[in-house]
Amino acid sequence: MNNSDLIFIAFSMITLINVARAVSSLRCLLYRMRDIDPLLYQRVNGRVFFKTEGNYSKQMQLFHYIHRNEHLRHFDEYFIYRCSKVKKIFTLASSLVICNIILIPILMYLDL
Repeated sequence: MNNSDLIFIAFSMITLINVARAVSSLRCLLYRMRDIDPLLYQRVNGRVFFKTEGNYSKQMQLFHYIHRNEHLRHFDEYFIYRCSKVKKIFTLASSLVICNIILIPILMYLDL
């Protein structure tokens, strides 16, 4: 194994760990949402959010809810904290995935 393989493997493992953190944080948010705001939980189809029968457009409603910072007007501070945390972790995970995709051809070209 050369250095570029080790760099790629390490960066990929960091990316996978952060994606797992993002999914776990989203699950925790949905769990808390069920108790705090049942109407929003039903609107985003929280019961089947991670299953194959989940509605993609309803899942995107949660994404837009967090992306537009609509959670900042919510009455529960813990819910606001969870939404902010999900937003930060998803931003980090998506940027790591993009960097990982960009890193593959660069490491193949340089062949360190």
